Amino acid sequence: MNRLACGVIVMTLLVSPCGAWSEEGHEHGDHDHGTHAMPTASGAGVTGEQTLTGEVTDVFCYLSHPQEGLGPTHAGCAKKCINSGLPVAIKVGERLYLATMADHNPANQQLASLAGQQVTVRGNVLERDGQWLIAISSVEPAH
Repeated sequence: MNRLACGVIVMTLLVSPCGAWSEEGHEHGDHDHGTHAMPTASGAGVTGEQTLTGEVTDVFCYLSHPQEGLGPTHAGCAKKCINSGLPVAIKVGERLYLATMADHNPANQQLASLAGQQVTVRGNVLERDGQWLIAISSVEPAH
């Protein structure tokens, strides 16, 4: 499968949960995203506010070549991919958390310089259909 086709598949997977979430009445008004309860639906597992420590990675490289798509040797490539707009995630143990900011903006700008590094993020963790997401309220290099 070529890179374009893989990228389209990854983007479709990332957009689909948000579309379903939006259809369930989630409003994008000026309210405080950090204090309201996230919507739930049948089959959705909202796990709430958490602090996670893991590696910043780009989803495309991680999914298309997992052995080479992680770690300091991949950091330069991951940084380029994240800066180009490809999805970014935090790899914690065996789980990959898609990353957005708590204000519903992409996390690419905040995480690109940390690609291939361990970070500690705090935010609202959601799960739906086996996909995990963290809406990040704070990020710092792991100590």
